[in-house]
Amino acid sequence: MATTRLRPMSTGEILDASFALLRHHAGVFFGIAIICQGAPTALSLFVQFSGGPARHFWLSALGQVLGMIGYLLVTGASIRVVSQAYLGQDPSMAEALNFAFAKLGRTLSAGLSAGILVALATLLLIIPGIVVACGLAVVVQAAVLEPLNSGSDGVGRSWSLTKGFKWKTFGLYCVLMVLFFLFIFGFGIVAAIAAAVFQPLVVPAVIGMGLVFLFLYPFTSCVFTLFYYDLRVRKEAFDLEVLSRHLGIAAAPA
Repeated sequence: MATTRLRPMSTGEILDASFALLRHHAGVFFGIAIICQGAPTALSLFVQFSGGPARHFWLSALGQVLGMIGYLLVTGASIRVVSQAYLGQDPSMAEALNFAFAKLGRTLSAGLSAGILVALATLLLIIPGIVVACGLAVVVQAAVLEPLNSGSDGVGRSWSLTKGFKWKTFGLYCVLMVLFFLFIFGFGIVAAIAAAVFQPLVVPAVIGMGLVFLFLYPFTSCVFTLFYYDLRVRKEAFDLEVLSRHLGIAAAPA
């Protein structure tokens, strides 16, 4: 995806472009996911196959914490890959990971701030929780790509950007939830058939599901990074020159 210009995109175009990015740079994205989410995924599989969270509470909790940090790293690295693709650059896994680790403090503070606010809003009622989640959908992108004072400042920035576009955000969340459900349901059927035919096949079926999820993490990040750019183009006439200044790299000649 060597995009020569930034432009407003519909929901379908954002999803289509995300699939295209994942397909064209599959090796980069899968390498990022393996490095950032491999350990928590392996830990989760170990807990699942050896008695469950009730038996391995602390290992399960460690896996959840590592999974959250890994997801933030995947998000930061995916933001770099998508941005480089927009600038006509060939995305590099090493550069993307260096960028993600350098921005980890910002992504962590932005992600925690958003998570706490969504959780508090959900405690009131489900609907406020959904509204807040939609309003904070691009909090990490804002924290990573903009010269804000701190990562937590991405909360207000995301809320401002998504103003008037929360239904679009909700639509993106719904599509992603359906995709996640279809993958889980599909592999659940495969695992059930494997168990009925030959019990030892359950293990590779579940491992296969874990590997598929490694692709879903960067896909989600691609969707909301493209959505972030879509919002900035619509509201602020954001262009490649501004993007290249944010990243500190030059756009490739058109």
